[in-house]
Amino acid sequence: MDSPMALDDEATATVAPTHGFQLRSYQAEMVEASMKDNIIVAMDTGSGKTHIAIERTRAELEMCQPDKLVWFLAPTVTLCEQQHEVFQSNLPGFGHQLLCGRDNIELWTKQSDWDAVLHNVRIVLSTHQVLLDALTHGFIRMGKLALLIFDEAHHCTLKHPAHRIMSDFYMPQVESGNSEVPKVLGLSASPVMKAAATTAALEQIEKNLRATTKTPKLHRSDLMRYVHKPELLQINYPSETLNNERSQLLLALQHAYETYDLMTDPYVTSLLDQQRKGYDTSRQLSKLWLNHKTYCYDQLKSLVSKAKAMAEELGISAMEYYLQQCMIQFEKMARISDQQLLDLSTNERRHLLNILKGLPFRDFSPDPCSILDSVSEKVNILVETLVAEASGNPNFTGLVFVQQRVWVAALAEILSCHPRTRNLLRIGTFVGTSNSTKRKTDIASFAEPKNQQNTLEDFRGGALNLILATSVLEEGIDISSCHLVVCFERPTNLKSFVQRRGRARKQHSRFFIFTPDGGPSRSSHSWQALEAEMRKAYEDDMRQAKLAEEREQCDEDGERYFRVQSTGALLTLGNACSHLFHFCDRSGSGTYVNTQPQLDFTDTRGGITAEVMLPLSVDPTVRSARSLESWKTEKMAQKDAAFEAYKALYVSGLVNDNLLPVGEEGDNEAAQNQIPDHRPSLVLVLPTFDPWPMIAQTHQEQPHRWYRTMLEVRTPREEPMRMILLSPAAMPKIPEVLLHWNKTTGYTVESSWLPVASMADDEIQLLRSITWKILRSVFGVHIKENVDDFLCLLAPCDPTGCVMNDTQLRAWHARTDGQLLASELLVRGRLDLASWGLLTPQGDARRFIPKAIIPSQSQEFQGVEETLLQATRLPKRRDFLHAVYNDAGVKEAYTRVEGFPASGCIVDNLPASYSIFALLYPSILSKIQVYMVTDMLRSTHLKPVALDAQHLPIIVTALTSSAADAHNNYQNLEFLGDCILKFIASVHLMAANPLMPEGILTGKKGRLVSNGYLARATLAAGLDKFIFHKGFTGAKWRPRYVSVEVLSANSSPAKQKKSSKLVADIIESLIGASYVVGGFTKAFACVQALLRLEQWTPIPEANDLLYDAAPAQDTVSGLTLLEELLGHTFTKKSLLLEALTHPSFRGVNTHCSYERLEFLGDAVLDYIISKRLYAHEPPLPHRKMHSIRTAMVNAYFLTYTMFETTVAEPLTNKTTLQLEPHHRALWQFLRSTNYHLIASRDTARTQHAAARTHIAEALAHDARFPWHLLMRTDPPKFLSDIVESVVGALYIDSRGCIAVCEEFVARLGILSQLEHILDRGVDCLHPKERLGILAVDQRVQYVKVEEEGEGEGGYKCQVRVGGVDVGGVVEGCRKLNAETIAAWEAVRVLERGGGGGGDVDGDETGSEEDVFFDKEEGGGVVLDD
Repeated sequence: MDSPMALDDEATATVAPTHGFQLRSYQAEMVEASMKDNIIVAMDTGSGKTHIAIERTRAELEMCQPDKLVWFLAPTVTLCEQQHEVFQSNLPGFGHQLLCGRDNIELWTKQSDWDAVLHNVRIVLSTHQVLLDALTHGFIRMGKLALLIFDEAHHCTLKHPAHRIMSDFYMPQVESGNSEVPKVLGLSASPVMKAAATTAALEQIEKNLRATTKTPKLHRSDLMRYVHKPELLQINYPSETLNNERSQLLLALQHAYETYDLMTDPYVTSLLDQQRKGYDTSRQLSKLWLNHKTYCYDQLKSLVSKAKAMAEELGISAMEYYLQQCMIQFEKMARISDQQLLDLSTNERRHLLNILKGLPFRDFSPDPCSILDSVSEKVNILVETLVAEASGNPNFTGLVFVQQRVWVAALAEILSCHPRTRNLLRIGTFVGTSNSTKRKTDIASFAEPKNQQNTLEDFRGGALNLILATSVLEEGIDISSCHLVVCFERPTNLKSFVQRRGRARKQHSRFFIFTPDGGPSRSSHSWQALEAEMRKAYEDDMRQAKLAEEREQCDEDGERYFRVQSTGALLTLGNACSHLFHFCDRSGSGTYVNTQPQLDFTDTRGGITAEVMLPLSVDPTVRSARSLESWKTEKMAQKDAAFEAYKALYVSGLVNDNLLPVGEEGDNEAAQNQIPDHRPSLVLVLPTFDPWPMIAQTHQEQPHRWYRTMLEVRTPREEPMRMILLSPAAMPKIPEVLLHWNKTTGYTVESSWLPVASMADDEIQLLRSITWKILRSVFGVHIKENVDDFLCLLAPCDPTGCVMNDTQLRAWHARTDGQLLASELLVRGRLDLASWGLLTPQGDARRFIPKAIIPSQSQEFQGVEETLLQATRLPKRRDFLHAVYNDAGVKEAYTRVEGFPASGCIVDNLPASYSIFALLYPSILSKIQVYMVTDMLRSTHLKPVALDAQHLPIIVTALTSSAADAHNNYQNLEFLGDCILKFIASVHLMAANPLMPEGILTGKKGRLVSNGYLARATLAAGLDKFIFHKGFTGAKWRPRYVSVEVLSANSSPAKQKKSSKLVADIIESLIGASYVVGGFTKAFACVQALLRLEQWTPIPEANDLLYDAAPAQDTVSGLTLLEELLGHTFTKKSLLLEALTHPSFRGVNTHCSYERLEFLGDAVLDYIISKRLYAHEPPLPHRKMHSIRTAMVNAYFLTYTMFETTVAEPLTNKTTLQLEPHHRALWQFLRSTNYHLIASRDTARTQHAAARTHIAEALAHDARFPWHLLMRTDPPKFLSDIVESVVGALYIDSRGCIAVCEEFVARLGILSQLEHILDRGVDCLHPKERLGILAVDQRVQYVKVEEEGEGEGGYKCQVRVGGVDVGGVVEGCRKLNAETIAAWEAVRVLERGGGGGGDVDGDETGSEEDVFFDKEEGGGVVLDD
């Protein structure tokens, strides 16, 4: 997998949180308006016009052809750079290109250069001139652009490049009828620049942009809530007449200027010298005598002009400080190479420097505060204003607009030195940039402040609290809202006034305008007229807001009712809001999401109506509602809209008859059975069903009808033994049974059906006697005398394995009665031990199985005088179903061969093979009984599933608890069935409830798959009697008798207390078994059969419903790169957009948020992983499957794989014009308008970049899954959510094709990592669970550590085992992360045999249940299942 972290510089840029945003309703209104027509958005500075541009760009790129561009135009390079960062942060999934003069664009002289630079680029940001030049030279055509965005659109007038773009290239295309022209979006705080805001001027701007000016109307109240207009104050200051006599320096400078002798000017002397050498310079000289235009003369003129102006504005001392700074800087420049002053000769510089050195400069260096000696009254008033506003306000921020750049530098020095402001204000400066050669050589500009690159960032971060700036900060540049804005000079036009005022948008902010007293008369377009006009509009807004506030205080009556007839539940205007808020809270929640309904009000001729908008998780058909009536107050309009919204929710089925969100219905069955949904409890259950009483009743009804089953018992190196089992009812076919004689020897039992027999009473009695004899040979007195009404009878076969007739049976019966001495058998020559019975030594109650006869002459036994019999002791074990895994409890005597003299032994006439069969008989019969019970379940409750008899073994496994069989039980099937049930439930609920929000869906699914619900379903269906709670032991085994069983048939068995989890697990294991047999078809049939209360939707039908319900938006087309990343081309593109739409998003092309798809994708992903784990050979223990699945689907690992999985998009390096790969990952396509989310996303990327190398190394080589490393990344949940939501979208778009989903999961590297874990046996056990195992019975505590002297940071904790600190203090981003890392460290210590640590003061947190984050449920998952 490739990572974007190392290769994509564009993707790694971290943008301050201020670049993110939450799209508000008035902004969304403007985006929607822009989708319909070309518009100019006219909104105050700070109201979020850039947010509108971003969402409009996103919408256009999602709809237009992938070769089209969105071109964003701004008037300055600084503004372009700022907006480039904002666009990159909010639209990282698209290629961006910033174009400005320093990119040497003038060198791109071929079409191929431009094609290369714009390769795979979707968003271009530049100044107007860059695009104008590209259009002029034909490198860019209008048809290439999908959307043109004009920031500061008021510039589109006269000869400005913005206007020329439209007039020279856009309008001709329109006039020619060409429809391939881009849409236009203009942004401006003031569409008109002139002080007189005439209708004609506005119409001219609209005509130039072929757009209509729009401002929010539907959501005007929302705009007023967020945009705080400042208090407008005018400060008058006395005009001061400059008295030159107050400054000897200024007088000397002016005298030097006025008496400047051109004949001494180096340029003039140079021309005269050329004339004397015969060159004609008369024309140049004549011109110079008239205009005096030499460099030295112009510099003196400029210095005089600026010095006079500064003396008037700032005072004599400020002016002298300015002149001295110019002198110092010029002297420095004169010393360096001529390259810095390209148009000055050495003589000119020296001449000007000599003149300046003759001026009476005073030395400011000993006392920098000398600049304060003689400042103007205007400066003093500014100081007073700043002190008054900033004092007592630690969060104060201010902005002072100053007309001239040199004044900015002088004012900054004054405020930095002034005793009242130097400790109060932290001052920065910001002036425009200029590359003009003339400015570089102008001595009057040498004292200008150098533009501080970090000024704005320092201001945003709080390092500065006051900026002195020129008009460059009026337009567009992102700057934090201020408490105070001061115009040191009056605004020159309407644009400046509006934009400067927009900078003061904190609540209770102030906007000061300095105005001179009694200045010269002004024109009709004077500031007074502008001020009056703007104040009138401003006060009108405030007056309307005040009237609305007063209106809300009055009482307004209104009633409306909606009653549910079936329950009597009542909805009123009074309770509708609380109901609606509760529904929204239930519909979905999460960080960065505001679940409260959003309200917008419209005031039409005094009548107020309201529109309520529910969260994005609610289906669009019921997401919004309007009030039916107009009201005097907003509060009544709100109640009306809420009433209509909640009534619509009820009609759509999202609210039940009790007027509660669906899913909050009371569960009467739960109350009746007192079984909680989500935690195990003890419940009364029936004992396992006993089929023998029912069989006994069948025998009484048909005493002569017997079902026969041939049992063939085999073991290596011995002849097979065949026995016929007769029963009153048909026995199920059982698979081959393995019986464990000891650790090395086993018997296999195969069964086959024989024809049903009808027997006479004497034949039945003969078989009863034979059965009694066979069983008595082993069980002795436990087989009662004269009691032989066995339910099951045994009949031996002849030596060939054929069924004996009655005569043969009687002969066999007679032949096998009684006992003989072993010596007599030897005398008779019966040396075949196969015909011998059990051997009993005289005086010994033990019984033995004869193995060999050792004649007395055998060399092996020299000195033995008679024949020996070798035999092994008949084992006392009665359970042969379970393997003997060790020697515990198995005496050596049961396997040791012993020797006995033949003369002292008695031998049964019944061959030992029949006794061995009798010994195995209880185990065989137990297995048959298990299959009888299972077959009854198959033919009753599971009949709709249509399972065959051949499937009985897997059903038996599904019914067997771990207590009954520790090695072959239901747990693996339950693991699979749990996943299958969640999948079926998720698909069903999604399809059956197309309008239901994810929050309610999750609640409903939680109940459907909860232990409580499943346990109740098990008990209601009577499935509890089919569970095998106990394993066969053979202890106290007795045969079943007809007489006894008939009597017990009418008795009710006593119930037993069992865990509700065990009872619930059986349903899931049966679902798992059904899936193994017949895939989803049989699994679904099983779910339908066992969980009858739910009307389940068949999976194929659900897939079609989900596909058909997905909106088909033909306008969505710009998703090619994203589809390449996913490996699937979507038929329904809207599904892909929905899968990446965060609930916080407010923009166009929005159907729903990703939550419903994430709900479905979670189940699909769980299934993809679980089925592979179950199918693994050899089978994995269920606990290991749980730990591996948790490792593969937890949020940390999903986010890691998502970050690491990229698709390369080649973009051109503007410097080299070479293609470079830029890697796109899924996170870059997430749609959100919440700046907190964007900041959280960027933090997660940083943490991932820091840990990714270590994680990759551990995943590839470590023997344990690197939980501790993943915990260091701490990604927000939404990053893993989009992985699952994409899986859900793929599932729906492919109509339920799991292979399509698997392809994406494989691309993420999840399946390859799973294979690696399985192949290498990687241990995925969570560290906290492993620590609990290592601690055995000692208490594990996670102690929170709080160390003195530390500020806010991560969460620190220390592990304590048995009261002893183990490992050191560790830190994590959050509590869970720290505890997991601490557990990992503690495990390392304990496994090395170490322990201990320093004493730490902290809070004990170890008493709570160990949980860790599992993506499956998005929260804590108990480790011990």
